Amino acid sequence: MKNQKVKNISYLCKAEFALANTEKKELVALPSGAEVVSVNLEITKAHAGGAVSIGLDDEVNVFLNNSATTKKGFTQSATLLTLKDNGVITAKITGCEGVSEDAKGVLRVLYFLPSEILVEY
Repeated sequence: MKNQKVKNISYLCKAEFALANTEKKELVALPSGAEVVSVNLEITKAHAGGAVSIGLDDEVNVFLNNSATTKKGFTQSATLLTLKDNGVITAKITGCEGVSEDAKGVLRVLYFLPSEILVEY
C-alpha cells in the first residue's frame, strides 16, 4: 500500500455581473491558502468594444487581461494560484459606456481549500 495526501474540499463559485463600466467589481472571496485551479469567464450577451480584466484586489489582470466582450462565449485562464492571504477576485470592465443591464458576464472559479487527507492506494 502507498499513501498520498490529497486536497479534499473544493468549491465552485459562480458570479453573474453586469457589463457596465466600473473601476472594480468584487466577485469571489477566497480564503487564505486557497488553491485556484480554474477561472472561466462567460459572456452571455455581447457588447461591442468592451473588455474585462479578471484579477485580485491588488492586481487587476492576474487571470485575464482585457478579454473582449464583443461576442458570446467562454474565455479560460491558464493561471493557477495559491493565495497566501485572504483575497477577492475582481473584474475591471472598460469600454462599456451606456451598456444596458442585460449585457452580462458570468465568472466561474474552482478552488480547493488548504486541508488535506491521506489516502491509500
